Amino acid sequence: MTDNHQYETPAAGTLNWDGPLNRNFERIDTDAEIRDTDASRSNYVAKEGAKFLATDTGNVYLGEGGSWRQLGTIGSGSSGSGGSDTTSLLLSGYVVALGKTNTSPQSVDPAETDTPIQDALDIVNAAGGGEVRLPAGVIEETGPIRPYEETQLIGLGVEISKVSITDRDADGILFDRDSGVSRVRLDGFALNGPAGTGPTGVAIHHTNKDTQDLFVGRLLFWGWNNSVYRVDEGVGPFQCRHEQLTIYECDAGDQDGLFEFRSWYGPANWFGTIAAYPSANVSGQNTTVFFSRGGTQTVDYLTMGGSAGVAIDQTWDSVIEFGNVHWEPTSNPTNPPAIIRLRGHGTAVIDTVKHVTGVADYVYELGYDDYNGRGPGRKILGPYIELGAAADVTGGIVNLASPVDPAEPSLYQGSPDDVTVTHNEGSTGGFRALGTAGTGF
Repeated sequence: MTDNHQYETPAAGTLNWDGPLNRNFERIDTDAEIRDTDASRSNYVAKEGAKFLATDTGNVYLGEGGSWRQLGTIGSGSSGSGGSDTTSLLLSGYVVALGKTNTSPQSVDPAETDTPIQDALDIVNAAGGGEVRLPAGVIEETGPIRPYEETQLIGLGVEISKVSITDRDADGILFDRDSGVSRVRLDGFALNGPAGTGPTGVAIHHTNKDTQDLFVGRLLFWGWNNSVYRVDEGVGPFQCRHEQLTIYECDAGDQDGLFEFRSWYGPANWFGTIAAYPSANVSGQNTTVFFSRGGTQTVDYLTMGGSAGVAIDQTWDSVIEFGNVHWEPTSNPTNPPAIIRLRGHGTAVIDTVKHVTGVADYVYELGYDDYNGRGPGRKILGPYIELGAAADVTGGIVNLASPVDPAEPSLYQGSPDDVTVTHNEGSTGGFRALGTAGTGF
């Protein structure tokens, strides 16, 4: 017998050499590594324990139960460079996992699993964290995708890498781990929902514990008949940054908003640009773009078209600050009561409102909050700019629908002639228009 593979070595004088030789050939057929392209793998019999190395992708397979089971990858090509290996795998259409303790890129073939992205996240999590890179094209995923702490999901661009969630009831990206999740990055891909005429899950959903230090770069959402970003009650993401989010053909007409902060806490959450172009194809209703009940949210630029109704709906004690609000709806089924509704005692700062198309009853509404039983307070309303003949407000600029608490005064940077008082409870002096150096209401 040989030392390593136990091949038979007939003794001197043995006459029937064919027996041991044939048995040796059978063992060699299993022991010798097969090398060919990944696509040619089906041309070979997956003998139990046989090994197959794909020369183009670097994927390594083991024969098991009559089929080839992928063990991992050693990279592809002859350069030996990790970057080159990753590039080759991406160009071949694989989802690539770069784990902290892995010595080479690992890959997942989207054609062989319904959950290629989650599989890749599982790989990097087992390696102590790391990065999952998405190839060009559409990657179908049953959903939801559940990130781990210290993981990144990176595409090649929102018009290049497109994640398509196929389960209509599933959320797209779900933050629900019992330990909470910290330091996750999402960037450079489209997150597409199942579309159609029925309801869907939520594109990004915070449902359990707190998400900390989430970084979202440039993402595009399409085909969600629900909110695209939701924070459930009792969950408080904090210190989360979102640079540029674009929404097309999503319908949240029967929800609180495309963006929903339902919880009462969650500080220091920032959005750079939100560009929302919802549709009313499923609900037949306007979509409220940004709804906030609690926590702290800053949005530098909010621009919208399509069936965008109310741009901002604030209730309870949320703290919000918006830079430029650009309202340009083109397909609203009805006129909203106001472009911006501010109810309750949470602080709100609105720098400017630009109005290009569409009709609303008012620009600002300061109203009573039924959720916590308080009138409006601590609001700062910036100037309103109407651009073009297609823009109109039928009632006026500011609707004071509830008395403002003078202990928590609110200010409007405009003329007192812009203010309409629609409540009948008398003046408190808690709301002041600054156009003539201060007129109280």
